[in-house]
Amino acid sequence: MDQPIKSYSVESYLTSIKNTLSRTPEIWVHGVITQLVIKPKVVYLSIADFAEGDVKPVATLPLYCFTGKFDALCQKAEMAEKPFTLREQIKVCFQVKADLYVTLGKFQAQVLDIDPVYTIGELALTRQAILKKLQKEGLLDKNKALEFPDTPINVGLITGETTAAYKDFTTRLKESPFNFKVHTEYAKMQGNDTESTVLQALERLQQDSEIDVICIVRGGGAKTDLNYFDSEALCRAVANCPVPVLTGIGHEIDKSLLDEVAYLSCITPTDCAKRLVERVQESWQAMTSLMEDIGGGAKELLASSRENLASAGHSLQRNVTARIQKEKSDIAVKGTSLSKEVRFILKSEFQRAERNTEGLHQGSRKILELEKAKFQMAEMRVKNASPETVLKKGYSFTLDKNGKFIKSKSQVHPGDLITTRLADGSVESVVQ
Repeated sequence: MDQPIKSYSVESYLTSIKNTLSRTPEIWVHGVITQLVIKPKVVYLSIADFAEGDVKPVATLPLYCFTGKFDALCQKAEMAEKPFTLREQIKVCFQVKADLYVTLGKFQAQVLDIDPVYTIGELALTRQAILKKLQKEGLLDKNKALEFPDTPINVGLITGETTAAYKDFTTRLKESPFNFKVHTEYAKMQGNDTESTVLQALERLQQDSEIDVICIVRGGGAKTDLNYFDSEALCRAVANCPVPVLTGIGHEIDKSLLDEVAYLSCITPTDCAKRLVERVQESWQAMTSLMEDIGGGAKELLASSRENLASAGHSLQRNVTARIQKEKSDIAVKGTSLSKEVRFILKSEFQRAERNTEGLHQGSRKILELEKAKFQMAEMRVKNASPETVLKKGYSFTLDKNGKFIKSKSQVHPGDLITTRLADGSVESVVQ
């Protein structure tokens, strides 16, 4: 009979593996934090390795850390020479001890310690890589190359809601003698939502065509908050913004990458507002100076014009007086000459009229005599041309039976009765 197979319970098996894992030495493991869930007693994390350019992990290690220990690690990170916050998407180096959660049969390592130097180095390398990429693409100076408006009155503001930064910034503008119009878009200025909310605020402000300048401000706080403004996406958005962007992040020593690509980096929100006031003040003073120059020039021009006008008036008066005297003299001379000419013309016309009157008398008589003679001659021609005169001269004329003159033999035929008129009577004949 076969011996029964020896078996173990799941708990026994997993406990055995757990005991075996407990003999595994504590080691340092580095990777990118892909998950961070904080519970009241335990913090669950995951770190992973990624191939360059790929978002899918090639290996993932689940971790856990008791809350007290995790708080100590966070404090250690924040007290480092270059402080940072434990959050997703940053590279870390943890000291871990292999462990197994028997209840779920899940392998997970316990986090025991952190090497802040490693993370600081990785953050620096990442920051340097982003900076180099932006410089290569010409984005570091792109926003700086924009023309800054002379009077940036319409201001786009990105800041946290109900924050001291908002109050400091707007108070400084209100205390100025200028009527600034602030268009505020609120965003998260720390934590994982910083990048997305600031990008959304930037996009909304760029849709307002009246905006002259955009200011991104936040007050002082933990130095670790500065890391959120090293975002490559934020830097690209600010560099490509069509209006100048000013930053007042509230850190006087360190500069974020966002400060590097901005048109101007200010040390505080108040300083940022102060720069705007100074810019408008400069424009106001320049305009005032120009107005004074224009006023002074206008006064000088008016004074010079008055002198020129007075001189021109005197000259005009002299010229007009002289011209009037000359015209009077000319009129007097022309009047005398005209009087003589008129008298001469009148005398000549009077004599011509007398000649014409005499000529009219003599001429009409001669015309009547001439016309009488012409009439007599016409009368004589008519009388000489009459049939009676012609007949008396020995001529005759013949008429047909109808009383018409016969001018051609073709007008008569044999047997026709014709009448011949003579001076002393008529003779009738028959044509043969």
